[in-house]
Amino acid sequence: MGRPFGEELSELEATHHWACTASVDSLADHLQTAMAGPLLAVGSGGSFTTAAVAASLFRTASSNLAFAVTPQELSAQRSAIRQASVLIATASGSNPDAIGVLKTASVNDARVVVSLCTKINSKLSIEAAKHSNVFVEEFPIPSQGDGFLAVNSLWASSVLLTRAFQQASGLKLRISKKLATVAGVTKWNSLIAKVAKDSEDIWQRKTTIVLYGPTSYAAAVDVESKLTEAALQNVALADYRHFAHGRHHWIAKHSGQTSVIAFVEDDERKLADRTLSEIPDDVPVFRIDLTSDALGMLKGLSYAFSLTAAAGESVSIDPGRPGVPSFGRKIYRLNAYGNLAPKQVQPPTRETIAIERKARCSIQHLERRGTLKSWLTAYQGFIENLQAAKFSAVVFDYDGTLCSSAERRSDLRPEVTDAITNLLESGMAIGIATGRGKSVRESFQNSLPKRFRDQILVGYYNGGQIAPLSNSAMPDGTPKVSPELSGVWSELNSDKRLQQIACLEGRLRQITVETKNSQDVEECWELIQHATASLFPGQVKAVRSSHSFDVVPVDVSKVDVMDAINKEYNGDVLAIGDMGLWPGNDSELLRNDFSLSVDEVSSDRNSCWNLASPGLSGVEATLEYLSRLKISKTGIARLKLPHKLEGFL
Repeated sequence: MGRPFGEELSELEATHHWACTASVDSLADHLQTAMAGPLLAVGSGGSFTTAAVAASLFRTASSNLAFAVTPQELSAQRSAIRQASVLIATASGSNPDAIGVLKTASVNDARVVVSLCTKINSKLSIEAAKHSNVFVEEFPIPSQGDGFLAVNSLWASSVLLTRAFQQASGLKLRISKKLATVAGVTKWNSLIAKVAKDSEDIWQRKTTIVLYGPTSYAAAVDVESKLTEAALQNVALADYRHFAHGRHHWIAKHSGQTSVIAFVEDDERKLADRTLSEIPDDVPVFRIDLTSDALGMLKGLSYAFSLTAAAGESVSIDPGRPGVPSFGRKIYRLNAYGNLAPKQVQPPTRETIAIERKARCSIQHLERRGTLKSWLTAYQGFIENLQAAKFSAVVFDYDGTLCSSAERRSDLRPEVTDAITNLLESGMAIGIATGRGKSVRESFQNSLPKRFRDQILVGYYNGGQIAPLSNSAMPDGTPKVSPELSGVWSELNSDKRLQQIACLEGRLRQITVETKNSQDVEECWELIQHATASLFPGQVKAVRSSHSFDVVPVDVSKVDVMDAINKEYNGDVLAIGDMGLWPGNDSELLRNDFSLSVDEVSSDRNSCWNLASPGLSGVEATLEYLSRLKISKTGIARLKLPHKLEGFL
C-alpha cells in the first residue's frame, strides 16, 4: 500500500511549480465571500493540516475568527455552522466524512461551503451539484498519485490556498516558483539531507514535544500527524505558553526519553528564546526559525516533511508505506455521520430550519429556554397569513436574489427569465428594487420579451428613482449628488482613511461605497456610520448590500416600489430579498407581512422569514419560492408551501 516516501518528496518541486501557476480565480472569489464572517475549516488525518493552513490564512486575510475542526466536531455544531462559512479540506473527495460535512454544512445554511480537492470528478463534486451554496474547486495535481501521507496534495493545497487568500484580500506576497527558495535552501534535496543529519539526536528519544506559534501551528500539526500515522514517534503539541502551564513537567520526569522540535517565529522570538534556554541541556532541541507570515508557514511545512523523512530513516520505517492493520482499515471506514445513531443523523425538517434561521439558535436551545412554544406560534401565524394572501404582484431585490455575485455583470440566467416570464404572462406585475442603476435595466431588457416592459416597475438606487422598464431614459446616472446628499458627500470624500480603503461613486440620489479589500469592510462601515448617523442624523441613511454600502436621502426606500405597484394593482404584493437583517438594504422592503428572504432574516417574527429548503439560498431559493406560486386564470397567485406544524418535533 502507498508509495515510497522519498519518491513523493522527489515530485514536490514539480508540484510546487504547478501550484504557483494554476489559476485560483474561482477559489479566491468563493473565499472572498467566506471572509465576510467566521470560518470553520474541516479536515481529518493529513487533511487536518490543510484545514489548519486555511484557518491561519483566513485569520490574516479577513481579521475574522477561523478554527480548524474535525468532521466529528462539526457534526455537533449546527448552530455555529449557520453563523459561519465552511471550508472542506480533502485530497480525493471520496472520504465519507468529507461528504457528510458537505451535506451538514449546506443544509444548516453555512454562508458558503468551499472545498479544495486535488482530484477531478470526485464524489464530493457530484454531491455538491445538489446544493446551491456549495462549491468544490478541483485541482488535478501533476504528481503520480498520493502515498499514505498525501504529501503532494497537502503541499499543493497549501500553496493554492495561500495564493487564493492573497488574491481575495488584496494582500501582496510573492511566492517563489522554486521550492528550495521557499524552504530557505539552495536545493530542495539539501534540506532533506541537512535535516536528517541535524536531527539525529531527536530520534533517539521515544517522545518529541513540538512547540509552535500562531504561524507555525499548521507545521506542528503536520509533524504530529505524519509521525503518529506512520508510527514513527510519540508526539505532543503545545504553543509556548501552553507548554509553560504544566506541559514542561513531562520533561522533568522523562528528560532521558524526550526531545523537542521548536518552531520559532519572528513575532515570538523573545518568548521562544527564553523558553528554550530553560530546557535542560540533556534534552536535544531541533530549532526551525521562521518569518511570521504565510511564507514562514510554508517553510515550516517543508521542514515537517523533511523531519518525517528523517524520522522514518532513523527507525527503518518508510513513512509512505508503514503498513495498516486490518482493524485500522475497519476504523477508517467508519465516519462521523453514517455510523451515528439514526436520530443524530436525521436531516432537519423544513420547519426546524425555518425557526432556527429566525431565532438564530437551535430548536433544542429554544426548548431549554422555554421559548419554543412562542416561536411555534409565530411560525404558524406567518405561514397561515402568507398562504391566505392573494398576490397580484411580486417585488424582487436584484443582487443576491435574482442574480448571484458571480452573475452581476451578466444577463439573467434562463431559469430566472422563464420564471418571471411565467408571472408576467399570467397578468401579474413585477417590481425590481435595486441599489444599482442602468445595468439592471439593460439586463432585464436583454433577457425578457419587449411586450412585458410596461408590467415591470424598477426602483433604481434603492428606490431613489422609479420608472417602468420601458423607460430607457431612466435612471438618471448623472455623476453628481443632489443637494440633500451634498453634505455627506463632502464629508466622505474628505475622510482620508475612507479614501484609502474604498472607492466612492456619487449619483443624484445615492452614494455608493465599495471597499478595495474585504478585510476593511467593517472599518469602512464604521466610517460611513459616523458620517451619516452622527453628523447628518435624520437627513440621510446608510444600508448594506452583499457587495457595497449605499447612502441615500432618508425618504428614499425600496418600499416605494411596492407602494407604486399597489396604486395600480389590486391584491397583495409579495416581497423577496436577501438582506433582510438591518442594516441590510432589504430590511425595509421585507418588513411587510408578505415577505420572504433567501438569505438573512430580521428579528421581526411577523415578517421576513426564510422558508427555503435546507441547503438552498440566493437565486435557487427565489426559484423555489416562485415554483410554489399557483396562479389562477384571473392573474391572482396563492403561495403553496410544503411546511407543516404538527408533529415535526
